[in-house]
Amino acid sequence: MSSDGRTLTTPVDWTSCEDKPQLQAHEAAHIITLVLTRKRHCFVSTNAVCDDLRDGLVSTTLSKPVGDRGITDTVTHSTITPFNGSHLDRPGYLPHGYTQTDTVIAPGNRSDPPYVRARTPAWTTTYQRNLDKGGQAGYVSISETVGETSITAGTPVVVNGHSARFQEHARGSRSVTWPDSGYTVTVEVGDSLMSQGEFLHIARQLSKSSLRAAEPR
Repeated sequence: MSSDGRTLTTPVDWTSCEDKPQLQAHEAAHIITLVLTRKRHCFVSTNAVCDDLRDGLVSTTLSKPVGDRGITDTVTHSTITPFNGSHLDRPGYLPHGYTQTDTVIAPGNRSDPPYVRARTPAWTTTYQRNLDKGGQAGYVSISETVGETSITAGTPVVVNGHSARFQEHARGSRSVTWPDSGYTVTVEVGDSLMSQGEFLHIARQLSKSSLRAAEPR
């Protein structure tokens, strides 16, 4: 949910046989219901193999802020608790060539579709290097989950006075995780050109989105 409470966004996946899904909201005085609509290409036969999976973000804008209205899934009628965008951390520093993307690369490579909505409010913001420019790719993802989770795996480090854990993962990615003011924050990097010092510098330069925007350098 955006910081002004009017825009709702979710990650989605779809195949080459479909249009990109659309998120729609139906508003009432005390409730908002959301539905994700999918449309298959009319020229695709029912026997076609649709294995070219794609992913991205879709949004819908409300006529007024969510406020104290509940949000539910139109199909399952389950309650949706959004992550409040005013609490998102933004990088105060990113290496040259990095830009924000709607591809979601979450810690531990949990970004692989199909997406499953988490019961605990959480959000991942992803930045990629040389996106669509033919250069060597790399990514930085910043994930935040409501609630402070104690992490015991990994090497102890300190991030802005918080006890954190640094880990190296398969495929060369690295992450650092720490609890901060009611949230659990994870910064993950998949970039063979980035030193550990620069990676930790990114984590230590985070700031709330309400304070300042990202300043790529």
